[in-house]
Amino acid sequence: MAIAATLVTGCGSSDSTTSVATTSAAAAPATRVQTAAAITRSTPVSFDIASIQASGSLISLGLNADGSVQVPADYQQAGWYQQGPAPGEQGSAVLLGHVDSYKGPGVFFALKKVKPGDMIDVSRADGKIAHFKVSDVRMYSKSDFPDQLVFGPRGGATLQVVTCGGEFDQSAKSYLSNVVVFSSLDSVT
Repeated sequence: MAIAATLVTGCGSSDSTTSVATTSAAAAPATRVQTAAAITRSTPVSFDIASIQASGSLISLGLNADGSVQVPADYQQAGWYQQGPAPGEQGSAVLLGHVDSYKGPGVFFALKKVKPGDMIDVSRADGKIAHFKVSDVRMYSKSDFPDQLVFGPRGGATLQVVTCGGEFDQSAKSYLSNVVVFSSLDSVT
């Protein structure tokens, strides 16, 4: 699966300080505990991460011609990787968004501040809200990004949220790493 080689490369200005430890792709996140049964597929329409005051609508994303995952053109917009499971559905659902741009903070500017135990709520087109509990926050080098760990099947209904992070390469105008928040379905309302 070569979908994340240039996962979130369109991030703009520098944000070189972070509290998230850099991890090699071989290291797995903390064990996830799913407490709710997976639900049927429905398009996600919005998200809310109350602990960092991040919320907004979601757009559907696919793959670019080179096989990399699309990211929203608008740095304030988050998106859902629609070729994978929907949030709440069995499997690994993925949300993506920018950390910033030359214009200022992006939709996931504070994502690195999310902590285990924090909640991520995803509202769906069927009227249900899938509530995910964060189990881990990791930073991976883009050159060693764990595609299978983030996008591959992991058992249960999981949600990963991905943005840029770490050191900013001025010449490439891109961050060298990605921040990944790992979570599992906790409840559905």
